[in-house]
Amino acid sequence: MTRAGPAVDSRAIWRIAGPMSLSNLSVAALGAVDTGVAGHLGSAGSLAAAAIGGQLLSYFVWCCGFLRMGTTGLSAGAAGRGDRPEGAAVLGRGLALALGLSALLGLALAVTLPWLLALFGPAPAVRDLAAGYVLIRLAGLPAALAVLALVGWFVGRGEAGLPLVMILATNLVNAGLDLLLALHLGLGLDGLAIASAVADWTGCLIGLAAALRTLTHERTPRPGRRALLDWPAIARMARINGDIFVRTLLLIGGFALFMSLAGRLGTTQLAATALLLTFFSMASQGLDGMAYAAESLAGRALAAGDLAGFDRAVRMTGIWTAALGVLAALIFALAGPLLIATLTDLDEVRRVAGDLLPYVVALPLIAWACFWLDGVFIGVTWSGAMRDAMLIAFAIHLGPALVLPDMMGADGLWIAFLGLFAARDLAMAGWYLARRRRLSPQPQRSSI
Repeated sequence: MTRAGPAVDSRAIWRIAGPMSLSNLSVAALGAVDTGVAGHLGSAGSLAAAAIGGQLLSYFVWCCGFLRMGTTGLSAGAAGRGDRPEGAAVLGRGLALALGLSALLGLALAVTLPWLLALFGPAPAVRDLAAGYVLIRLAGLPAALAVLALVGWFVGRGEAGLPLVMILATNLVNAGLDLLLALHLGLGLDGLAIASAVADWTGCLIGLAAALRTLTHERTPRPGRRALLDWPAIARMARINGDIFVRTLLLIGGFALFMSLAGRLGTTQLAATALLLTFFSMASQGLDGMAYAAESLAGRALAAGDLAGFDRAVRMTGIWTAALGVLAALIFALAGPLLIATLTDLDEVRRVAGDLLPYVVALPLIAWACFWLDGVFIGVTWSGAMRDAMLIAFAIHLGPALVLPDMMGADGLWIAFLGLFAARDLAMAGWYLARRRRLSPQPQRSSI
């Protein structure tokens, strides 16, 4: 039976995108605080070590992004069908998966850390600093992965306020402890790492309490063993998560290659690239907020069989995402030099970052479409199409990424990076058009 889909208008979009954009921008602002504190520890080596260590951990957490994305799509589907018990079971399975993955990934990262850091090509002193930073932050990995599942579950239900509280609390605790431990108490990079681990657990505990309160308020029975071990549901989640994992791994591969090639251009170039990636983080987190709205609204509409609502969600979130991309580019063009000067007092890093600023201005103008379509694909669980589009984009990107830096230096590196996002735009647009033609106005379950 077809159910009424969610209301889709600008107000409904911003009820989700607004809080999630704020929470995501607070993540980017925290990254700026981390970069700023590291940039004032007295050397480019400290800044580069914090960037490498933080980026490496981000790669591992991004690899587990399927925890959030897959949970969002499955949660949106359960909400669209009005299946509260299955919605609760989706959360339980996501949290169990987060716990198991944190143990496996923590062990793998601890064992392979020297080799992984060497891939970035830093000087030995920078590599040693980065290793100490990463090992301390591993204490917060279980909490960080659990937060992914919690955020995905809330967003799939169309409840963006609770993730905002979780993430803001995490980032405020992190920023405050950064200043206290790293600067005031003189713990340096160790202080930054301790602050991050404590903050991760703060956000996790808040999210768990909020989820329990929500389920209790709705009088949703807690999922029993039979619901949690629903093997067809587990198999569907595994397929979706596997597809998203491959897609995310390839995307991370593009970022890792970018940072590795920047490191081979020298410590100053690596530090400047890390600083400019803070700009990209600001843009991407803002664009991702609109993608969250696409995930929830498109996913719930299609699950209810409301094709008109689905089309409206896709169209309106696309318009708003493009507008945010233009706004981000304008901000970077006008305020970029001031932001660079604020984030570091190292003259050589400022000079190199200023020379490369035009590429960061262009980035949101190109990347907005793949953020938007990511949201649509995640919400309706078109995970196989996401995977295949990323495979095509990465294959197209690889040649220029390996050739252009040797020919053009840092300019070639950034041109290849922009090309990765342009290729993703085109591949995902083609897959969307093909999938849309096959839809029928019936309630939808997860598709691959």
